Amino acid sequence: MPSENYLYDDAEEEAELEFLRESLEQMDNLADKTTQLLKVFDIRLKNLGRIIAPIYKSTQKLTRLYDNIETTIGSLDDIMLFFNVAKDEAETIRAGPDESELLPYLDSINRLKDASDALKQLDLNSASQSRQEIRELLHIGLGNLSQLFSQWLKQCSGGVDPAAYSNAAEIPTFPMDSVKLLGMLATYLNLVNDEVSYDLKLTKTYASIRTRHLQKSLAQFSDMCNGYIRANSFDSPMTGQRGYAETSSRSNPAEVRFCTVRNEHWYEAGMSPFAQYTVNIVKLFQAERDLVRQIMPTVISEESFQNTASRPFDAYINTGDKIVSFFLSSPLYEVLHALDVYGYMLDNDSILESLLSLQQNQNNGLAMLLSKLQLHISKSFTALIQLLHNPFREDTMPKQNGGVHELAFNTLTFLLYLIGYKDLLTNIFLPLGDGHWNQGLPQEMSNIAHHASDPNDGLSIFQHYLRDVVDALSHMIDQGGKQMKRPTLQFIFLVNNHSYLARTLRDTMYAGDEDSQSLGLGDLVGGSVVMRIEGLIDRSRKGYVATWKAIMSSFPAASLNPAEKLYMFNQGFDDMVRSHKAYEVFDNDVRAMLVSDAADAIIPDYETFLRQNPDKSPEFARAMKYTPRDIHRKISTMLDD
Repeated sequence: MPSENYLYDDAEEEAELEFLRESLEQMDNLADKTTQLLKVFDIRLKNLGRIIAPIYKSTQKLTRLYDNIETTIGSLDDIMLFFNVAKDEAETIRAGPDESELLPYLDSINRLKDASDALKQLDLNSASQSRQEIRELLHIGLGNLSQLFSQWLKQCSGGVDPAAYSNAAEIPTFPMDSVKLLGMLATYLNLVNDEVSYDLKLTKTYASIRTRHLQKSLAQFSDMCNGYIRANSFDSPMTGQRGYAETSSRSNPAEVRFCTVRNEHWYEAGMSPFAQYTVNIVKLFQAERDLVRQIMPTVISEESFQNTASRPFDAYINTGDKIVSFFLSSPLYEVLHALDVYGYMLDNDSILESLLSLQQNQNNGLAMLLSKLQLHISKSFTALIQLLHNPFREDTMPKQNGGVHELAFNTLTFLLYLIGYKDLLTNIFLPLGDGHWNQGLPQEMSNIAHHASDPNDGLSIFQHYLRDVVDALSHMIDQGGKQMKRPTLQFIFLVNNHSYLARTLRDTMYAGDEDSQSLGLGDLVGGSVVMRIEGLIDRSRKGYVATWKAIMSSFPAASLNPAEKLYMFNQGFDDMVRSHKAYEVFDNDVRAMLVSDAADAIIPDYETFLRQNPDKSPEFARAMKYTPRDIHRKISTMLDD
């Protein structure tokens, strides 16, 4: 049984193997047929590719052509829209911008500008016509924006008082929102203006409006200067033509005024309208420069500022010329005013030059103004010396009252104010050199014996000048005394004026304070000068005493009896006392000194005469008009009127 089973299994396996062999053969045949079929398909596909390739290339060309046509149609649509832009935007452009909503108007202008750029590429008559319409609308639109810019700019350009503010930063200009709007509009206009080649003259628009603003703001100072000139000028046929102390039988009006009119209204430092003009024009220019930099584009901001400041600066120079011309024909005390103006101009000169790109004529105008002022100030030093050496002519003779002469009063007061400009003057004197004020003077007028303690120090030179002025003033007092018609009046004049000079110098000695700024006129002149003047006072007092003693010249006469001597004394005494009633001696110390000198001159000798002549005759009694006490009382009150 087991062997049968093994046989059966082998037969079955052989049958399966046979079946597999037959199946594989069928598959091989099928694979061969499939391969042959694929080869046929491959050949056919290749043939089909060769057939389709030209058709594919034509299709690509058609696709590109379609795309180009589609693009062209789109461009034509856009171009047709550009042709219609003028019509579409005309109403908006002509209506003008809405101040509260500016962007839509700017968009309209931008569309016009884009259309103009596009149509410029077309060489068509219709395109040229459309471009002309667009150009006209652009001019209208930009003009409307320019008008809006002007309108906004004018809102805060009505003038301001710069004197009310301590510096440029405090001067009000525009609210910050307005500055931003103006800046945006100015930037847009400047940009579009260049792109469309349309001259808006933006810088001129800004300058014309802001120039009027500056002119309104500064007009008050120009008016103040002109008012000052009118109020302090006087008629003169030779105004500005002659200097002080020129040889003539008559003085010019400026001399007459300084010699004969006691000036009660002296110039106070810093009060000059032109000095205020200078300070405030600088403040305004600084504020305007800051504003223009915020509003105008950088490329045109500097030009805008220069155009804005040009005319106000020219007006400032013109007013300065008027002020200098006024100084040239004014009394000497106006030199104080000139010094103040000169100092303020020097302080602000570099600031103005840094602010302004001055044209040649403007720069020359400023420099010439400073030069004229310095020349006038320098000449005034010599002019005062000349005037004091030769003050008295037909129309400047001193009054016959023996009082302090107007020229002495004005000169000393002038010097007291002058030393307030000591620092400025030392800088002026140093380059001019020691004794420059004596150049051109006759040798008898120049005090060549005096020299500055240090000729290389401006203060020493200034002190030398003050000493020379005081010497010249003392010389003037001596000349004035000689013009008095009575000997007694001559000595009263000398004592009165020299005492006034000495007291003024004594009262202005502040030595002991090491701060040179506190030095007074007496300190600067020096104590030796004061002592010399006091010596002149003593000499004049002796002369005054001699005139009193002269009325007793009859007492020693042997040919006259005592009564006749008394009659002659009484006549001389009465005449002397009567003449004193007309003399002006306002200084109580000088008055007491003169009274004491007069009393000491005659009362002792009068008492001696009475003791030596105890004549009791009726004739002597009638001649006995005054007792010594009566004489003292008369002398004590002779100057009261």
